[in-house]
Amino acid sequence: MLRHWLALALAFCPVAAAANATAAAQPNAAAPAGPERWQRGDERVIFTPANVAFPRRAGILESGGFQEFSNPGQGLDNGLQYRSRDGRTIGTVYVYYPGLPHSGFAAWATDNAIRANSASRVQARGTRVVAAGGVPGVAIRMDYSNYRNGNASSAAFVKAGRWIVKLRVTGPNPGQVDAAMDALIAGLRWGASNPPQPAMPVTVAAACTGDPGSRAARPLPDPNPNELAAYAMLGTFDGGGIEARDDSGARVRLPSRIPPELCLSSRLASGVPILRSAEGDQPSIDGRTRLLAVLSDAGAALEIVYPRNIGRYLLLYHQIGETSLLGTFDGVPSDRQIADIIAGRDRESARVRALVRLRPGEGDQIHLNAPDEPAEPARPVT
Repeated sequence: MLRHWLALALAFCPVAAAANATAAAQPNAAAPAGPERWQRGDERVIFTPANVAFPRRAGILESGGFQEFSNPGQGLDNGLQYRSRDGRTIGTVYVYYPGLPHSGFAAWATDNAIRANSASRVQARGTRVVAAGGVPGVAIRMDYSNYRNGNASSAAFVKAGRWIVKLRVTGPNPGQVDAAMDALIAGLRWGASNPPQPAMPVTVAAACTGDPGSRAARPLPDPNPNELAAYAMLGTFDGGGIEARDDSGARVRLPSRIPPELCLSSRLASGVPILRSAEGDQPSIDGRTRLLAVLSDAGAALEIVYPRNIGRYLLLYHQIGETSLLGTFDGVPSDRQIADIIAGRDRESARVRALVRLRPGEGDQIHLNAPDEPAEPARPVT
């Protein structure tokens, strides 16, 4: 429900350019079937840009067609459909490349969307961290009952490199839904180029203490071009945990800038939840996330980041395949300021100062003072 007004209210934000690099397929893959980024083997279907494979069959589900939900032709927002023979149980695998790839944030945003898009009152059946594809501790799994008038539903999330892999299964029989999700998670296979990362669950308190959302911040003048270029580099960082290499060349995963504990500051009249974190040490070299306005369950979000070495609070707008640097502030904006930015009433704070286009397999592209272009609606909740 949030996507329709998002396309209008943020119409001045730019969209991604049509460019994509397709990675090599895993060994022993069959010839391409359907879109060239997907390859069907005897037992698995491989999404080659992320080097991740999914089982062709999962419980009562059989894999079907492919789908590209947004950014057509670029391979950044992809889906593989599953369906039972009677058509009553459905599943979808999403593989997407968000500007802010964080498994716990993706899980919370989807949980919020599941509850908002069900006419019946959804009941949680548990959230836990599980193994995926034989790798322990990398998936966040959430199970539900009474979704959309009595259905069982299940969701799981894994971060693989900068990709987010999201699994969804819904149907009338809880046992069949659980068995299908079990098989989907167990049947995942990972390539060396994008290994699964440890799960990063976030806890969101039902309400923030002390009413932090009522304090306004002062917008700051734009930095000079050299400073702006330095600030824009933040958009290239992986806010869900930067991957680096140590002196021996081994992969090292640095902490995420999103703290593991957040609180719900408010829900705007549009339904957008605003999450905040307390003050504290920056958990990562790229700063500390102080605010998240959740605009969709597919990676669209406004983020306030405070990098101590910059001394400003930066407003970032994340979408699939890109991050825009908007205004800067002397503190964390109030909920009302965020509402004005989203609704288009504060166009100056929402003006794009720099755009970072993220393309797997290519160098990130930084565009300073990017021209305004219409935003593209993202895929719907399923």
